[in-house]
Amino acid sequence: MQSFEHNSLERFIFDNHGVRGEIVKLKKPFEDLLHDSYPLAVKKVLMELAVSSVLVASTLKDGSEIMVQIRGTAETKLKYALINIRQDLSFYGSVALNENATVTDSDTLLDLCGSKSVLVLSVFPKDGPKWQGIVAINPESISATLEDYFRDSQQLPTRFFIRTDLKDFQSGGILLQIIPEIDKNIESLEDLSVLADTITEDELFNLSLEQNLARLFAHEEVKVFGQNEVLYKCICSKDRCLNALSEIPSSELLDMANSNEVTSITCQHCNKTYTFTKEELLNLVHQKNQ
Repeated sequence: MQSFEHNSLERFIFDNHGVRGEIVKLKKPFEDLLHDSYPLAVKKVLMELAVSSVLVASTLKDGSEIMVQIRGTAETKLKYALINIRQDLSFYGSVALNENATVTDSDTLLDLCGSKSVLVLSVFPKDGPKWQGIVAINPESISATLEDYFRDSQQLPTRFFIRTDLKDFQSGGILLQIIPEIDKNIESLEDLSVLADTITEDELFNLSLEQNLARLFAHEEVKVFGQNEVLYKCICSKDRCLNALSEIPSSELLDMANSNEVTSITCQHCNKTYTFTKEELLNLVHQKNQ
């Protein structure tokens, strides 16, 4: 068993059905994704959004990077939640609440998002133009929302089965998706979904990925393709922060330099803080004015 068993995804296919699938479980990436300031209900949304995003990203084979984002409204508690994930299954993300929002541990997706929020799936192909799909939030779950998207926007029936453990902050799940143009693929998807939906948190997190597949689909011929590690990897860096500072007018940079011996910038995604001395800011002003 690989050392990253609890932070990995495995692709699989059924020899006798027009259905493909993926199974994933994550724990370690949440150590960086989940900030202490996030309320428990918000952590659950972000964990399940991350798992869903990993499953969606693994269906793309063209080197695309994707962003899956829940966009709230001015009236909702949740302003946004997003996951940005690359083809190598490394991701980062964050969440923000609207000002004065009060969130309880028992808040549901509907409590956080109301009835007018949307889920936006943005795809950034390695070659070619960006494209976007938008679907209304299904208050039942993020899984149901993505199923609506694949059914209505992609005409590609897909099922998601997500399980989340809020005690140990781990989450995972299964994606099942039809393989187009294979006879009886819809019937197969329905039958296999009944089996997949029996997975429990205890089984998902305490059995290996392949043991889970063997238990769930004991009477099916399942072919697996090996595991891929899933990592949290933010894109922030001191150079990126310097680039952001360079967009600030020189007069404001001078005020910052003269007001503080050290200026700090904290990444909204991973919460890492980068510091800049007075000399560094003055040097940046000098470079801008050359």
